[in-house]
Amino acid sequence: MSRLYSKDLVQAWKRALIDTYGFEEYMDFIVQPSFGKKYLSYLPQINYTDREASDVKDLLELAKESHYQIRVLNFSYDDFKDFDTVTMRLDVRGKSVEEIKKGYKRLAKRAIAKHEKLPITMKKNSDIHLFFDIVASIYKDHGTPVFPKSLLFHLKNHIGESINFYIFFNHNEPIGGYMSFVDNKILTLQIGGLLNRYKEQHSSYYLQHLVVVDNVENNEIEVVDFGRSPYNGGTYFFKTRFGAKPVKIDILSSDTKNIYEAYTFAANIWKKIPRPITDTIGPKLTKYLVDL
Repeated sequence: MSRLYSKDLVQAWKRALIDTYGFEEYMDFIVQPSFGKKYLSYLPQINYTDREASDVKDLLELAKESHYQIRVLNFSYDDFKDFDTVTMRLDVRGKSVEEIKKGYKRLAKRAIAKHEKLPITMKKNSDIHLFFDIVASIYKDHGTPVFPKSLLFHLKNHIGESINFYIFFNHNEPIGGYMSFVDNKILTLQIGGLLNRYKEQHSSYYLQHLVVVDNVENNEIEVVDFGRSPYNGGTYFFKTRFGAKPVKIDILSSDTKNIYEAYTFAANIWKKIPRPITDTIGPKLTKYLVDL
């Protein structure tokens, strides 16, 4: 389970951010402006990097005179507390799709069995514009500003065939989508979800399961990473039903804050702002949000 992203993936991610936002580059960092400050960031909009907690001495030395934020995995941390930032991982080494599915908890299995009987189809890399519209709606409902659409195209350009955009349809109606990528035998479900208006009829368990199946059948995967969650939060428990276990994300920063508590108030306000306004200012705002 102690796998990290490759240096190539981190560099590709950094190039995509620079192409999207025009960030300056300083050694391994990007220079991210943030409301009167400049941060050395490694890296925003990805949950962790190619470093683990014991391997950041050089980055901390480079950043010591600056505001900074560095994201790394801490595999030795096991004293988890509420709101700890974790990523949820499932070990799938040597397992078939059926063996992986067998390890799911009862609630996930039931949801998948129910949805296998429904007319749900999945399209891959068919329409990044539609995928972005789905994600923008999901972000708005969560109270989070959405990144510029161009970031998706830059990620595709720099990462290549290992990044995929999935859209799910019930008949011809889009109900959700996920962006995933594969690097160093890690499948990461990075962005996406089920649209709010379909949550009573459908389940994200099935959508994520289809992404896992497609990737396990077409790539060499050892770890499925279901993404960042607050420990003991709602999304944490959702991901545990796939059998996923937490790995601590250390967010090393010149500032001390809990990202989930810090942004709760702002998220509640963002939900109330009309979408035409958030669609306009959100992508511009994300340039300055170090914690995304």
